[in-house]
Amino acid sequence: MSARFRRCGLGIGPLHPGDHKAVAEFTAMLTARQRPALWTGHGDVAVRIAPDARALERGRPTKGQQPDADPVALVLIHPDTETALTGTLHCAKTRIHGAWTEPYRLLTHALAGRDLSPDVDLGT
Repeated sequence: MSARFRRCGLGIGPLHPGDHKAVAEFTAMLTARQRPALWTGHGDVAVRIAPDARALERGRPTKGQQPDADPVALVLIHPDTETALTGTLHCAKTRIHGAWTEPYRLLTHALAGRDLSPDVDLGT
């Protein structure tokens, strides 16, 4: 049996290679969160589930969706398996954070092992 140890910020000595990877992923997530890529109406989108929440979910516009439509019809999907988590939802453009990028994966409910609420409302 192996034990997993997490390094606190006060450890001495050089960082372990696993620590470097975690720091790089976290830094990429913060950068993507502060400067989101512009969503042009095509491709996957990062959606804020609650107006005041920090969590983002991956959404995919439905087939035939017009790029300039408001609200946008989309389906929330799992960031790793790309299976649908919800049916079609109507999402206000104000809830769209930007284009989906891999660093947002750290902010999803799926990665945290939590399920989405069945009554998700993205209308406002």
